[in-house]
Formats: sequence, structure tokens, C-alpha cells
Amino acid sequence: MIIEMYLVEIYNDKSRIEGDGLFSSEFIPQGTIVYFYGIDDCFIPKDDFQFLSYDMRELFYKYGVQDEAGNMLIKEDKINHSCDANILSMFVDGIYFDIAVRDIQVNEELTIDYGLFYSTFPWSMECKCNSAICRKNFGSGLSIDIQTQNLWHRRISDAICHLFDVKQNLFFIDDEKAKGLTLAIKSKLNPKIFPNIKFTLISADGP
Repeated sequence: MIIEMYLVEIYNDKSRIEGDGLFSSEFIPQGTIVYFYGIDDCFIPKDDFQFLSYDMRELFYKYGVQDEAGNMLIKEDKINHSCDANILSMFVDGIYFDIAVRDIQVNEELTIDYGLFYSTFPWSMECKCNSAICRKNFGSGLSIDIQTQNLWHRRISDAICHLFDVKQNLFFIDDEKAKGLTLAIKSKLNPKIFPNIKFTLISADGP
């Protein structure tokens, strides 16, 4: 089944990292756009957040994500963090999406690096990914070492080399935001990544 605006076939199962996780029902080639915020994703305006109950705010803090304006959304999929994630986040023309940075096998858990998530408030978590490159803790407001930044940049750069070589389900979705993201991606000539913590898809010949 497809959950929320995931563009690949996934399912929920028990995770070796923590709780339940998301797993792939299909082979996902490197360079596949895996997730984006669709038209049905409803963000809570940042000005309304303060009026939520304590329990609701705590739920957002634990499972929520923010857009660039600070508005909040709870992602029901609860994809687990890994310092050696197979999916990473990036932007194009200010639009957020996730991309597979290596081939993902059938029944493999999908993981993402929470350190790339935007946040207007500081937070930190103990890492349970147990990968060889585990950072032990991660969060917003923590300094990101240059090795991690270079890892992110290298993996995203390698992934976008395959952006137009693999089937992108995104390009065929009848969703206003999907169409906008598709247009933004296809407008980039010889795409490359702007080397910044907020990794951005740009044209090789200019911004």
C-alpha cells in the first residue's frame, strides 16, 4: 500500500531500530523520489500551535515536522532515523522532497536522517540506529560535523545522477503540489546539489 504521499509501495512492521518502522514492498532504485508533501497534507499554522493541548504539542514535538514557515505536520508513517539512512531530504525551488540515496531492497526498512529536518525549536534524541557511523545523538541546534555534511552531500549528489534514469512515479501524480515539484525538478539542466546543510537542487550552469 502507499501511505500518505509516499511514491513507492511500503508497509509497516516491527523495526530493529525502534518500535514499528516502514519497509519497502518493492525494489527502489537509487535516485527515486520517495516522498513529498502533497495537497492533502495539512499543516497546523505556527500561530495556532500555542493553543493546542500539552499532549498534542508533545505529540508534534515527538513525531512532527515543520515547513520553512514553522508550520507543523504530524507524519503518520513514523519513519525511523538512521545515521546511515537510505533516504535523505532535499529541496528544489523551496519545495521539500525525499530521495533514495542508494538502492533499497524488497523488505528493507526505510530510514531517514532526522538531522536534515527543519526545526524552529531545539531538540535532541539518543540514536538507536546502531550503524557503523552512528552519531550517538542527533537533533536541532546541535552542530553538524563536517564528515556528516560531506556524507550527506556526496550521497545526495550521487543519487541525483540517476534522477532521470529511473521511473519517477511523482511525474504521473495528479496532485497540484506533485505537478509543481515535477516542473521544478525538470527545469534544472544538468542538475547538481548546492553544498549547504539545506541541500538544494540547482542547474549546473547557474542557480
